[in-house]
Amino acid sequence: MPPLLRCGPLVRYVDTSTAVVWCELDRDCEIELTFASFVSGSFGATATSRRRTVQVYGGFYVWLPCALLTPDTWYRYEVFDVTGGRRTRLWPNPLLAGTSLPSAFRTLPLTTVQPVRICFGSCRAGMPPGDPNGVPEGQDALRVYAEQMAAEASANDTRWPRLFLFTGDQVYGDGPFSKGLEAAFRATPGISPAAPINFEQFAAIYREAWTATPLVRWALSCVPSFMICDDHEITDDWNISEDWVRAAQTPRWQRKLSDGLLAYWVYQGAGNLPPRAWLSDARMRPLTPAYASGPTIATPELTLIFDRMTRGSMRMSWTFAFDVGGSRFVVGDTRNHRKLSGHRLLMDDESWSDFAALAKDSRSAKTILVVPGPILTPHPLHDLLSRAAESIEGNPPSVVGAIVGGLVGGLIAGPAGIVAGAFAGAVGGEIAIDKFLPGLLEFADAELWSAFPTSFNRMLTLLEDLVDGKGTNPKRFVGLIGGDVHHSYLIRGDMLRTQRRASVLNFTMSPIRRTVSKSDTDTLKMLDGSTWYLDLARKLERPGFVDDQMKRLDWYPIRLDGTRPDSSNVEQWAFFGQLVGELDVGALGVEYRYLSVEGAGGGRLRSLGGSTVTTL
Repeated sequence: MPPLLRCGPLVRYVDTSTAVVWCELDRDCEIELTFASFVSGSFGATATSRRRTVQVYGGFYVWLPCALLTPDTWYRYEVFDVTGGRRTRLWPNPLLAGTSLPSAFRTLPLTTVQPVRICFGSCRAGMPPGDPNGVPEGQDALRVYAEQMAAEASANDTRWPRLFLFTGDQVYGDGPFSKGLEAAFRATPGISPAAPINFEQFAAIYREAWTATPLVRWALSCVPSFMICDDHEITDDWNISEDWVRAAQTPRWQRKLSDGLLAYWVYQGAGNLPPRAWLSDARMRPLTPAYASGPTIATPELTLIFDRMTRGSMRMSWTFAFDVGGSRFVVGDTRNHRKLSGHRLLMDDESWSDFAALAKDSRSAKTILVVPGPILTPHPLHDLLSRAAESIEGNPPSVVGAIVGGLVGGLIAGPAGIVAGAFAGAVGGEIAIDKFLPGLLEFADAELWSAFPTSFNRMLTLLEDLVDGKGTNPKRFVGLIGGDVHHSYLIRGDMLRTQRRASVLNFTMSPIRRTVSKSDTDTLKMLDGSTWYLDLARKLERPGFVDDQMKRLDWYPIRLDGTRPDSSNVEQWAFFGQLVGELDVGALGVEYRYLSVEGAGGGRLRSLGGSTVTTL
């Protein structure tokens, strides 16, 4: 019997002359990828890439590099098992893919004459459609997007994106889980509630997310993807505070973190690297041996590496960058290297230095900074998290207690709770904050940039440097992409202290597939800009550092057509439901649009709107 293709193929890293295809098999075997250019209906010469799988715990993985490719060219490919001289085709497989269409990828162009499309989003629960534990069938924006791709291919209309950019929470290590995974996790002795605790269980979540919906599997086999992790790849609110980290210093948690990060690396992180970087990365060398005539077991070496990383005795970067359409995309990790004491940092000094250097180390005229959570949030939420940061970082005067107490009271009990909350906060500021704030901040995501003022200020400085060309060439467009917050919006920030007038755009896109209850939606709307909440924010004193931030950047939500709405009317500018975004980046500008699943059955994607930013 031939091996089983358990997951993939996924097209991962791509540039103008290179592509990487990733697969997971159920046993040790030798895999061959055959690929040929496809231009004007005819095929070029066939080339091959052959590698033996590498074992990590119970999985067998292979990264197949395709080199010496022609820029801006389609390549159709097939995957074969060639172990022991036999030759069995594993892919395409209509049963696994949900379509008889072949798999093909396209290299990136050398020039920016034609815009290059990037599809982006975050937060996707990947359980099987119709699973009794899952979100309703039809509300997976990636599935609907894949259906649209299949329809266009059948009509010889190739408006596909060149890249998928997934910005975190591509699996949910904290649930909810499908019926099958829930039963498997509960079968592990001593685990309650059901949750993954080792590599193989995390791997099972990835396999389900990427194979349970056949057309999604096919789409991932065609469109190259770049990915970054956030908290749910391990568990909700991982590394949210110093107290959280202290509570997690147990052997069991350290094992879970090490195995969960290793699973993230095998299934997501490793695919972001170009083949030229494989030998220089300690995490990648065991996975891509240059010569492997027999089985390679990478588990012991990788376990040691990831154990050392989680204990803090070894450091590796998770940040990366890629260039496309005359734009530099810089994808930053805000989860692994935080500083959670004193003046807290989402990215510690070394991590921030790496991120800023990648942003400046490009002659591209456009720079897009990508992080899991949005950098710019509506002012009511920004002010709330800033006040929380002020108290957390050791400066909780009674006025701050009154402010936070009033906000917490209002959010818990509505406007009637403001007076009681403010009184309690003023009388016992620390007590009120300690008692009420943690639960609220967990919901409001107290790990967004506004909850880390020093990091937010560093970001403002980087934006100013990019616009003015300090340490780099002046950028004609600066964009920000984030997700995580389970609703979508667009914020414009006008630079106030740069040498030339300029604006940045913050695209917030979430979720791809995740249900948000009505009560949570109502609370999100209140945090973003209900009238009474805005009135309260105007009357109460902001922390001084927020006033300083607003003297450098004037930011506000905008409609997708670029016009300015009434900020207190969230319905005018925020979107709830399952969405993906598209960016078309080219020489003349950047075009953006937001696409939402339409109808209870989720039959198609509807454009909510968009616009074009000219960058000449």
